[in-house]
Amino acid sequence: MVRFIHTSDWQLGMTRRFLSADAQARFTAARVDAIRNIGSVARERGAAFVVVAGDVFESNLVDRQLVLRALEALREAAVPFYLLPGNHDPLDASSVFRSKVFEDNRPPNVTVLDGDPLEAEAGVWLVPAPWRAKKWPGDTAAAALEQAAMLAGTKIVVAHGGNREFTPEVEYAALVDTANAEAAINSGAVQYIALGDRHSRTPLGTTGRIWYSGAPEPTEYRELDPGLVLDVQLEDGRCEVTPVKVAAWRFTESTGITLDTNADLARVRTWLDGLPAKERTILNLGFTGTITMALEAHLEEALDHYRSMFAAIERRPGDSNLVVIPAESDLSSLRLDGFALSAAQEIGASVAGEGPAADDAREALRLLHRLAGSVP
Repeated sequence: MVRFIHTSDWQLGMTRRFLSADAQARFTAARVDAIRNIGSVARERGAAFVVVAGDVFESNLVDRQLVLRALEALREAAVPFYLLPGNHDPLDASSVFRSKVFEDNRPPNVTVLDGDPLEAEAGVWLVPAPWRAKKWPGDTAAAALEQAAMLAGTKIVVAHGGNREFTPEVEYAALVDTANAEAAINSGAVQYIALGDRHSRTPLGTTGRIWYSGAPEPTEYRELDPGLVLDVQLEDGRCEVTPVKVAAWRFTESTGITLDTNADLARVRTWLDGLPAKERTILNLGFTGTITMALEAHLEEALDHYRSMFAAIERRPGDSNLVVIPAESDLSSLRLDGFALSAAQEIGASVAGEGPAADDAREALRLLHRLAGSVP
């Protein structure tokens, strides 16, 4: 019997364009903290080791401080870790795994899977398929599956690559061939195939022994079952795979929020107030409805308020169908007089048209609403 933890796609050093400097620092730290969480899961569940199926680092150009922090977290985790170089951090001449900072500070419980089969426990073999360049033509697991067939004992292939079954529209060069992988399992040549590259926890094929673990911390809104590791048990011809949550962050999106009235906006505020762990939550919001410019200004003011609490709030193009129609109240609510009122009325007369001039007028009126203090 062997029990181990399967994880992948840590991508330590990953950045997200929508995060502020402060939020990015916390996001980076959380991915390092996930290593400690994985170590705790392994110890609590009696796992003999952890396999990381590729993309440990975001690239081979991550900074020295991050490498040192990652190695320290691995040391503190206090269980054996086996790291597979993936397409983000291939084992090439500039590999982070061959850098002086990595080699000089690598703790004894960390092993880089550089290509040769390795006996992790008596009779339990890890057969890796490390990336040696940023591109890989063909089936990324094929050679490791052939190697495994020549070994005796329990064989665990560790590989990294996409699969056309999940993203048929993408022209992958590097793929894991489903039929080839299933044939190796069904013949008994391999007992488990630990895959990385897909950030959603996903089984490949129908054997129940080929899995993408998904990323231990989420990286996008529409990932399926992110933030997990897999607890794998192989015993007497059985394979039991149990997902275990380790993530601290989350991506949340709601892109069909109806917004027509102030009451609708109040409901949005109540919903945002109720979301937990705001500092570790990244939101994408999309609205649908017809509103006045005054209500739009109220919305923007509210979102500005909540952006200070959340890690990030996005409004992605294409996720909203919100129509803004100027109303008479939009001008009267500005509480202007004299020249300022005349200017506002002139702008208001231009917003109903089409083209760049009308767009500029709408933007100017929005700015007036913000600056004139019409928003509570």
